[in-house]
Amino acid sequence: MFNVHIRKIAIILLLGCLFVPSLQAQRGMKSNPADLRPFNLGFTMGMNLGGYDMTSTLNQFDPDIKVLLRRVELIRKPGINLGLITNLKLHNNIDFRFLPSVSLEQRDFNFVYATNKVRVDSVARKRIESSNLNLPFVFKFKSNYYDVYRVYAQIGMQYSINMASTKKVRNDPDLLKTVTGDWTILASFGVDLYGEKLKLNPEFRYTMGIRNIYEPKNTRFATAITDLFSQSLMILINFE
Repeated sequence: MFNVHIRKIAIILLLGCLFVPSLQAQRGMKSNPADLRPFNLGFTMGMNLGGYDMTSTLNQFDPDIKVLLRRVELIRKPGINLGLITNLKLHNNIDFRFLPSVSLEQRDFNFVYATNKVRVDSVARKRIESSNLNLPFVFKFKSNYYDVYRVYAQIGMQYSINMASTKKVRNDPDLLKTVTGDWTILASFGVDLYGEKLKLNPEFRYTMGIRNIYEPKNTRFATAITDLFSQSLMILINFE
């Protein structure tokens, strides 16, 4: 399912690049109608690579299943982002933005075990899948115009709600669990590219969690992981 979505997003991003040739018509401009409006709307789409800043406790023994946990390995997986853009102009070089979005994210974990009967380590894979509603508030700092573009950087805070939480996940001891809400710091940089009727913004975005979201209750080897702080790297195309 994730691979199908990723192929679709890649095709959309490639088609978006077809708008770039129209940017040459605006060479040498001093302003753009899109930046004169006090309030703008748009949408965004792209891909993410999710991970965690993780602390684990090794060499734990489970008396029920008679195995020793040697280590926990994090495997990052790609996902997708879709969202809206609301932009309030504060100054020629500063905007305030609310960027609600939905992201599908997945992280896998390899639990590497050793037993008394088997010398070769065995691996059990566990997974955390998230369907997040992201609510970021950011300030956008823009350079002056140069030819048909402006570079920018953004910084702000984001609150995310994991809508994938279910009773099955909460009660299955073989699954890893996280709390529903997460706070992250958001930072990004990109380029505003101006066409005659469209502003296109390629952007690299990074979010870093500031809250431990690991939920150890009803989980086998509950203390194997001490904490999880979410991380995500995104490549986005914004249309305004």
